[in-house]
Amino acid sequence: MGQPTYPRVIEILQALVRMDTTNPPGNEIACARYLADLLAPAGIETRIIEPAPGRGNLIARWRGTGEARPLMLMGHLDVVAADPEAWSHPPFEAEIRDGVLWGRGSTDNKQMVAYGAAILLRLAAEGRRLKRDVILAATADEEKGGRWGMGWLAQNEPEILEPACALNEGAGSAMRVGERTFFTIQTAEKGVCRTVWTAQAASGHASQPRYDLATYRLARALARLGDGHLEGRAIETMRRALVTIAESHSAPRGHKVDGLLARGRIEEALIEAGLSPEGAARNRALFYNTVSPTVLAAGDLDRINVIPATAQAYLDGRILPGQTLQGFLAHLQELAGDEVTVELHQGQYSPGLESSPDAPIVDVIGAVIAEEVAGAQVVPWQCAGSTDAKHLIPRGVPVYGFIPALPQPEAVRTGGAHAVDEGLWLESLAFGYETLWEITCRYGEMGE
Repeated sequence: MGQPTYPRVIEILQALVRMDTTNPPGNEIACARYLADLLAPAGIETRIIEPAPGRGNLIARWRGTGEARPLMLMGHLDVVAADPEAWSHPPFEAEIRDGVLWGRGSTDNKQMVAYGAAILLRLAAEGRRLKRDVILAATADEEKGGRWGMGWLAQNEPEILEPACALNEGAGSAMRVGERTFFTIQTAEKGVCRTVWTAQAASGHASQPRYDLATYRLARALARLGDGHLEGRAIETMRRALVTIAESHSAPRGHKVDGLLARGRIEEALIEAGLSPEGAARNRALFYNTVSPTVLAAGDLDRINVIPATAQAYLDGRILPGQTLQGFLAHLQELAGDEVTVELHQGQYSPGLESSPDAPIVDVIGAVIAEEVAGAQVVPWQCAGSTDAKHLIPRGVPVYGFIPALPQPEAVRTGGAHAVDEGLWLESLAFGYETLWEITCRYGEMGE
């Protein structure tokens, strides 16, 4: 694999984390300039693109021979908010303690940017020309939908649409099922459909409650959602994942899981595949359209004795690939009933997406993982959230979520993405970097 360069990766990641790119406002331009100043002197082509003031994006490119289309490594520079009072470690100091690099963005998603920058520098230092160009896209605004980042680039920069495929966030963690280790690679992600539910009725004095209050109407409608898991089914990515895991026990077990999924018996299939009850519960949402009521609005505290005429709820929906907007809204309206109207909230809809698990990059990842972790196997997986892949897959660029990460030992306790005390275990950082380096080099030497 060549000489490891973990210290350089750590240095780059610390520098990125120390730049507060909380979105809003983002201010990713500071990170973009830092990366350009780092990469350009090594002979790496760099471009900074700033579609709005402060919203900086970097495209960096190490030229290969051009025999095959490029590989793109993509990561976002913006982060979600962090309350320093709630953290055990300052969120923007990137301090290293107890074998962990602590800080907001250390796992979501500045580590991928640091890996990509270090890989480009290593290619340049070795003078290594692959058959493919390697592109690093470090982008703005992913946490708010990508309007000033990958969304803008995909519409305005043809270079972003050149790659044969892209490696992104969304998966890559190790998962233990029984005695076997599986690494997930994201080949699908759920879409987003956010709605507002509105109930209306006559107002009145609070001393005179009625069955038809707007608040009661809304509450009854929300109660029909149960636990928010709606219309379950196994998309091809998750069907293949569960069957593969089950087949690691025995071929008949894989066949049984396939049959259970075909009959919609999802919870039984998860357990039969070998997942623990906790693991089954954690991954159940990957087989359902889901909705979560996140905001409720009715009345006025200064008029607590007045029955409000309007009550509203805002729901965050996550939909499976293949689910249409019209079909999902119709199903929600059916559940809500005649007392409540359901509408799309401010156009916040994007479809679920799925890339084929049968792809050369997936084969390369599987081969590298099998060599690095004895007995480990790669399985396709779906991301429950939404990533910048939504801007590329509809335009013909397959995107695979794979940031390799080792399972943390019990003694290492860090927060993950968006959590308090977000941190990256340094042993996992080293593993992730070296694994991505090997994947980049092997795929980079493949022809079309």
